[in-house]
Amino acid sequence: MNQLDPEARDRAIAFVLERALPLDRALCRHHHLGGDMKGVLDEVAALQNPDGGFHGMEPDFQDEASSVLCTLRALEILWELGGGPDSVSARAVGKLRAAYVPGWRSWPLVPRHDNSAPHAPWWNWSEEFDEGWGFFADNPRPSVVATLHAFSRHVDAAFLKQMTEVVVERTAEVDAATVQKDAIECYIRFATGPAVPSAAREAVLARLPEFVEAALVTDTAQWGGYGLQPLDIVDEPSSPLYTPFREHIDRHLDHVVETQGEDGAWAPNWSWRGQFPEAWEQAEFAWKGVITVKRLRQLAAFGRVA
Repeated sequence: MNQLDPEARDRAIAFVLERALPLDRALCRHHHLGGDMKGVLDEVAALQNPDGGFHGMEPDFQDEASSVLCTLRALEILWELGGGPDSVSARAVGKLRAAYVPGWRSWPLVPRHDNSAPHAPWWNWSEEFDEGWGFFADNPRPSVVATLHAFSRHVDAAFLKQMTEVVVERTAEVDAATVQKDAIECYIRFATGPAVPSAAREAVLARLPEFVEAALVTDTAQWGGYGLQPLDIVDEPSSPLYTPFREHIDRHLDHVVETQGEDGAWAPNWSWRGQFPEAWEQAEFAWKGVITVKRLRQLAAFGRVA
């Protein structure tokens, strides 16, 4: 069982504090150095737009307009920290409510944009964009609904009940082979969200092993590429998916320890250098910060930090 030694841990933290974005530096100080929550809350609030939504939370999408994509990450961070101030969360939830599209019964991940701000090619806007994402039935709808449950004090109860039923119904009928990596992560957030009603969580959780089995990359040689990897489905041993996939998760933890970069960070396994070369160089460092904070938390949770 590989463990991250103290020197390697220190190199990872030093990378984040020196090279990552301000929010990830604050998260690193809070989670790994005993820093208080205020620094994190301040950095989150700094990325909130006047309309209540957020920008700057997703290195692959650098448009300054509010997006569901960025607003979700902000609210997930706030929830983890106990909810944060109502002055921030209420406005963010209001932006999610405003972004809802009744005809889809879902939320677009990003708004219409002119493609001028640096972004990954999968965020290129076109008239076929929404259809290409399946009108967001699997990503981000389950994650949005889980987040609205977490902040239910700001949400109409009847609407939230209806959307919870929509997620459960979709989970029951969707072909597991068609549910892709990021969508599976959305369903996991729903099934493990403590604020989601237990019956709804259990209904989705019952299908998650099937979803994961259809998509999980278990070949070590392919872990340098993009795809659903074992540590995408769990963050700690208490996860309901740890036991059924323990063999793969334990091997992936070994792999993560072995593949720490010389700079102390863990790098993204994707690139969009060909589209915005200079912007990608900055985005890659940003992603390294995000991923390194996450890897340090996962390794610590599984007892892999010496």
